[in-house]
Amino acid sequence: MMKRLVERLIYLVFTLFIFIVLWKGTAFLWDAFVPWNYKTDLLGLLVVTPILIALSFILSTLAFQYTKDS
Repeated sequence: MMKRLVERLIYLVFTLFIFIVLWKGTAFLWDAFVPWNYKTDLLGLLVVTPILIALSFILSTLAFQYTKDS
């Protein structure tokens, strides 16, 4: 029971770390190539952010599966 809880906590922290890295990278590219106005900010909030969240969970799951299989 406790082992499973610790494993899930590590998984969530690792997912949060991946999300932060993706967020910073996207913000850098977004500032460089996308014009700044309310429409593009709304697009980023409603489209890009959920994609980044899903991608961070997918990458975290793949990383944990790889470490368990090794």
